[in-house]
Amino acid sequence: MQNLARVLVFASCFIFMIGELSAQEIKGTVKSEEGKVVPFANVYWLNTTIGTTTDEKGEFTIPSHNQTNNLVISSVGYTSDTLKVITTPILIQLKNSVQLGQVDVVSRETGSSISYMQSKKVEQVSQKELQKAACCNLSESFETLPSIDVAITDAVTGTKKIRMLGLEGPNTFISRESMPGVRGLGSAYGLTFIPGVWIQSMQLSKGVGSVVNGYESIAGQINVEIKKPEDDELFVNMYLNQSGRTEFNFNQNYKVSDRWSTMLLLHGSARPFEVDNNNDEFMDFPTGNQINVMNRWKYYGTEGLEGQLGAWYINDQRVGGQMGYEPSTAQNLQPKFGLEINTERMELFGKMGYVFGNKPYKSTGLQASISRHQQTSNFGMNDYNAVQEFGYLNYLYRTQIKSDKHVITTGFSYVYDRFEETAYDSSFNRTEQVPGVYMEYTFAPNNNISVVGGLRADFNSIYGNYITPRIHARWAATEKLVFRGVAGGGQRTVNIFAENQGMFASSRSFQLMGNKSDLPFGLKQEKAYNYGLNFNKDFRLFYRDGYFGVDAYHTRFENQVIYDIEDARTVKFYNLEGESFATSIQAEVNYEVIKFVDLKVAYRYLDVQTDYQSGLKQKPLTAKHRIFSSIGYTTRKNEKGGNWKFDGTIQYLGQQRIPSTAINAPENQRPTTSEGFVTANMQITKTFNKRWDVYAGMENITNYRQDNPIIDADNPLETGNEFDSGLVWGPIFGRMVYAGFRFKIAPDNK
Repeated sequence: MQNLARVLVFASCFIFMIGELSAQEIKGTVKSEEGKVVPFANVYWLNTTIGTTTDEKGEFTIPSHNQTNNLVISSVGYTSDTLKVITTPILIQLKNSVQLGQVDVVSRETGSSISYMQSKKVEQVSQKELQKAACCNLSESFETLPSIDVAITDAVTGTKKIRMLGLEGPNTFISRESMPGVRGLGSAYGLTFIPGVWIQSMQLSKGVGSVVNGYESIAGQINVEIKKPEDDELFVNMYLNQSGRTEFNFNQNYKVSDRWSTMLLLHGSARPFEVDNNNDEFMDFPTGNQINVMNRWKYYGTEGLEGQLGAWYINDQRVGGQMGYEPSTAQNLQPKFGLEINTERMELFGKMGYVFGNKPYKSTGLQASISRHQQTSNFGMNDYNAVQEFGYLNYLYRTQIKSDKHVITTGFSYVYDRFEETAYDSSFNRTEQVPGVYMEYTFAPNNNISVVGGLRADFNSIYGNYITPRIHARWAATEKLVFRGVAGGGQRTVNIFAENQGMFASSRSFQLMGNKSDLPFGLKQEKAYNYGLNFNKDFRLFYRDGYFGVDAYHTRFENQVIYDIEDARTVKFYNLEGESFATSIQAEVNYEVIKFVDLKVAYRYLDVQTDYQSGLKQKPLTAKHRIFSSIGYTTRKNEKGGNWKFDGTIQYLGQQRIPSTAINAPENQRPTTSEGFVTANMQITKTFNKRWDVYAGMENITNYRQDNPIIDADNPLETGNEFDSGLVWGPIFGRMVYAGFRFKIAPDNK
């Protein structure tokens, strides 16, 4: 605690300077000739590489430039325009690229887009995309995105996990506004702690990220932007599904003064009823409730200074297991198997930024956060209790050398992690401190070529020193065709209990096989290198816009902590001896097939193999083949701004390898390969005006379910039995119907 106290004191010194990087800024809005906003348009200074994109409201902010005031604006379906900026804010109207007499040309915003200006391929996901599904929390926000796989961890906790490039969620750096977000003890349930309606947008990128954000990203990065105090709106949302799950959200912004604005975000959810649709006497998902509150403040200073400060509190309680489980009964007297998971999390966070007024290309910034995460839980007779205290500090400085063709970003970071864990009647404690320094160099000789090279050095108090190299390159062959490449390394500390809590809901014996007595769990850190290539092409066919993209990534581990469930009686953890790799290839096409009907189709191939003690094998419970398609139809808005929206997704998931259960009794054995299956979701939204939406939908329309997902479900409490809830390869919940509404009041009814 003394070290954490030092972090608190150090962070408090900056508490009034906390905010975001800003500059002497040019702000504006891009609209079409018809007055509709144009989201995700490219905005950049002429003959420079300094640019940005508009958000889902068509708005943008770009730092002023001391060498030019000619601003270029371009977007698919519109004629590019260049204008001289004299005052700010500005309104820009783009002309449609196709002008036909007596024909209405109607522009419509898309839910996701990829900027062709960035060296790294980043998919921008807006609220429009998130609202195509129920999206009650972050774990449910990827159902309409082909780049992310969503799966169930086990058949008792019912928790959803994500995979990118075939690798488990912790290999993806999940940040909240470019600061560490879901990690450590939050790995298992942290995705459910970010309500979907709090999210303003997300940015998804595959492969290693920028060294500015740290050393942990291996498979990719998901950055979540929470709604901002300056958005100035009141928002209410309510959701209800057939199992009784109820959610309520309330967001309110308030402008305190010309310098200060604040926002309050409230979320409450409850699952009050036990549900067992597959009749195995286990709840399909735990009952429980969650209270989630965030308050954030923003300061608008003068001469390039802005600040931001926030506080966040979460209380989450879950009860699951066999139907009729009574949590009030002592565990040694329980006639039924059950689980109880109680989580309390508190966090303070903030940022600061300053741009030198006479040199707008030069800026400096600071990010800081501190948190305490506590979980008390039991899975039958297995107790797991843990506390994590986390501190984070990141300072950066950005400038250019002679011109904007050469940009340097450098800085230092500090990570403090203290864990206290008890599991299997043993204690596992550690304090990990990681100061680090980094530098990133951007070379952009023209608008068509850019290369970003980064290097960071980190000094881990437990694992020693390590160097992390990364490089991103971009070549725009034409305005609508871009090739990119990425390569680099990453490393992370594995939290074997927090990241694999589903293993507690089984009768498997636990074997920790690390031989490094001076390291936590006796295991080395994970270290991997990732290489990727991708290209993106915008096209226009039959006067309608489309997009085509292909990407290929290969990840190879130098060190890895193996989660081995190849023996049906045990779960083993040990360091890799041999090879482990993942290859991912994905092709995607988006196209407006007929007027107002958008179609997205994607195919993804995975080859994920690891050397286990029993030999080199495909990763279990991971499909090699996935076919994804989504379709959306939106009617024209009426005079009140109302319309209908119809959205649906269909996906096929191929066969998956299942670890052998041959040593079980015949009735508890399972095939070694799952069957391929198809699932479908749909949602209908009615917008009455610019304030009211109502929506209704159905998940898993075909009611496809994995048969008997829990092995030996009748005998979960017997010692040495074959009870196992972790071999889940398909849906276990069945069909689900839901409905809800959204109400918003914003300036000018935006």
